[in-house]
Amino acid sequence: MSKDLVLMVDDELDNRVMMRYFLESWGYDVELASNGEEALKRVAAKRPSLVLLDLEMPVMDGFETCHRLKEDPETEHIPVIMFTGLESTSDKVKGIRRGADDYVVKTVDPEEIQARIEMILRRSRRYEPAQGGDKESSDAVLSGSLEEKSFPEAFQLALAYGQSGTLVLRNGDKDGRVYLNDGVVIHAEAASLSGEDAFYDLALWNKGNFSYTVGEVSPEQSIRKSGTSLLMEATRRMDEWNLISSKIASFDVVPHRVATPGAEPLRLTRSDWKVTSLVDGQRTIRQIAVEVGADVYEVGRAVFGLITLGALSFEPDKNERDNFFDAVPELRLDLRGEEPYELSAVSWKLLAAIDGKRDLGAITHIVGLAPRKMAEVLKDLAERGFIRVNKQRARGEAAAPAVKENGKSAETGKVEAFSPRIRAVGFE
Repeated sequence: MSKDLVLMVDDELDNRVMMRYFLESWGYDVELASNGEEALKRVAAKRPSLVLLDLEMPVMDGFETCHRLKEDPETEHIPVIMFTGLESTSDKVKGIRRGADDYVVKTVDPEEIQARIEMILRRSRRYEPAQGGDKESSDAVLSGSLEEKSFPEAFQLALAYGQSGTLVLRNGDKDGRVYLNDGVVIHAEAASLSGEDAFYDLALWNKGNFSYTVGEVSPEQSIRKSGTSLLMEATRRMDEWNLISSKIASFDVVPHRVATPGAEPLRLTRSDWKVTSLVDGQRTIRQIAVEVGADVYEVGRAVFGLITLGALSFEPDKNERDNFFDAVPELRLDLRGEEPYELSAVSWKLLAAIDGKRDLGAITHIVGLAPRKMAEVLKDLAERGFIRVNKQRARGEAAAPAVKENGKSAETGKVEAFSPRIRAVGFE
């Protein structure tokens, strides 16, 4: 990868030599100029990554040099640091007004000027126009970095422009679009999402770049809310995301149940249980939200709370299977009785081990209960509607016909929950 080129402009030979030494030791290529006129010629011949510019020089001073660089569309993106012995506030204000990106006095430590150069180069790369880019980028009337301007700020700028166009967001190989018709948002796209869901997903992007291109837009209309309403809801979700993102990297991660959440009983709402019962180590949070039929943020809040309690994790629970009982228990969605539901640590440990694949022998081994105690816990959970177990469904066999909703066999009226071994230890 080529080095950044810094053009050092100063009429004092000693200053030029000293700064060349420092800049080369920091890993930069360096060119030198003794006044502003010479600096403009060097910029025209070979574009530098940054200009380090003295102010008091013959022929053309630093103020005029900076002004000419910044008023020329070909060079306006080149960052300029005024590096001078002038320390007055008025000189600093004048320099900033002429377009300088930073103003540093020569009495600073070398480490500070090094840090300022690095910072400005990082910032300038976010805004540097792509060479040979597509028409969409070159025709953009607005552009910038999402690390400098948030999505709501970029969207408000596009709205304020008042013309039909497309707001495009890009981060690596990801992209998203918001379409505006005469200043009114009509459609949004982000990956597999569209409409309001896509708009709210884009509101969480805090890396990458944005651009707004004026022109014809898609006739599709999937959004009918006003821009203000969308921004208010997006802001609410962003605040919510700022909380849950401390434990959840994205809605596309896969949660797992944890067998040992702690010694305290778990208190679950019916909504908590609906989410938890669908946690199988394969579904993402977004997929669970679709199956539950709930907003993904609502499911995210539930997962966040269960992670905080220690009931869920994003690391799979590594437990060995065993062959003791053949029946395979399954979690049910619909609970009986009033919420919140209180679960002992043992009950939750048992539920966390149920994945629709482990048989009771494996679960007994994981939970570490004596058979009679295991039967008591299983019976309690079955009666409260947390689980059902088809005794005919052994590991590797097809599922038996589902029992009735009350958990009783259509033939006997008894709870057809477990294998004969469990009945032998007093389950029935």
